[in-house]
Amino acid sequence: MTAWSQTFIMAKREFLERARSKVFLFTLLGLSALIIGGTFVLALIGGEASALQLGVAGDSPPGITQDIEASAAALERDVVVTTYPSVSDATLAVENGDVAAVLVDGSTILATTTPSATTTAILTSAANAGVRRDISDELGLSGEQVAAIVAPVQVTVVELDPDDPDETARLVASFATAIVLLTTIMIFGQFVAMGIVEEKQNRVIEVVLSKARTTSLMVAKVLGIGTLGLIQVAALGLAALVGIALAPIPELGETGLTGIGAVAVAWLAFWFILGYLVYSFLYATLGATISRQEDMQSVAFIPALLILPAYFIVISSVSSGADNAATRIGSFFPFWTPILMPFRINTGSAASWEVVLSVVIVLLTIVLLVRVGARIYRGAALRTGSKVSLKQAWSLAQE
Repeated sequence: MTAWSQTFIMAKREFLERARSKVFLFTLLGLSALIIGGTFVLALIGGEASALQLGVAGDSPPGITQDIEASAAALERDVVVTTYPSVSDATLAVENGDVAAVLVDGSTILATTTPSATTTAILTSAANAGVRRDISDELGLSGEQVAAIVAPVQVTVVELDPDDPDETARLVASFATAIVLLTTIMIFGQFVAMGIVEEKQNRVIEVVLSKARTTSLMVAKVLGIGTLGLIQVAALGLAALVGIALAPIPELGETGLTGIGAVAVAWLAFWFILGYLVYSFLYATLGATISRQEDMQSVAFIPALLILPAYFIVISSVSSGADNAATRIGSFFPFWTPILMPFRINTGSAASWEVVLSVVIVLLTIVLLVRVGARIYRGAALRTGSKVSLKQAWSLAQE
């Protein structure tokens, strides 16, 4: 039997054994329901929109402020309208974020980026109302007569700083991936270590190693439990998408998380898999050095210490931007790369060569962890009782 055949058989056994567990099924269904429910709660909280800040400037028709307020009321939106003495003052207000958009001369919408559909609809409707009223006053026509002969005004949108309309969705997806990666690594990585400890306690590992290679056994553990973990992550991701589809969150923009595109989703999945492999092989190596479940915490904190700094860097980068020294340098550290690099990719701050280099570094790290881990595993797997240090396990593998 080839090494790959051994690995596949043992990985399949690991997967089926744990997939049938009631705890796994309960956790999968419970968390999925919790995520869908949580999305509804977020949508309800975010559904109470605050008053929309708008402005007018230039040669605007009389009564334009009332027209804007009436248009907003028709769309069931609260609005605060500010009149600026000059276009330059209005431009400064838009750039400072004091208002979402300004209607200039009754025909031009001034905004930093593409205004929302609601903002455009309100200002366009108000601009048309002003023109119709002027014509009605000058020609003595009724409102219905004016509406019949006057075509709607075609407004021009001027973007002071064109931006990616899906930027918010990309940030949310990247931040969510960091959280999912962190929690899943902690949970399923410890499952790998606990599985190894259980086999050492039950002496099953002695029988298995008499018929299988050490590397095959360790890789099978990681792949079997890892496949289970990926299925759970996929189910939770699907639950989140279902929740967002049923109860959209306005703060994510008009396109929501679907705006990040299939390519971005593929990148996130790719980095998730690489991150899981890095930490699972590390957990497997550390798990082989202990023989009791009570000693698990003595090794579990090491991967946690390695990954937590990347999590905090992501949190700080959400406000300061992804293109900072900590994020750039950290994205090449293999234990942080799976979290920081997808964050940089989705915020557009990673060059192509940086992505390729980071992938190569992570893949080499995985190969190194497998080789070093297999040797330590071989030296410590048959040792029971007290904890075996990494140095001792390395030396025992030579004997």
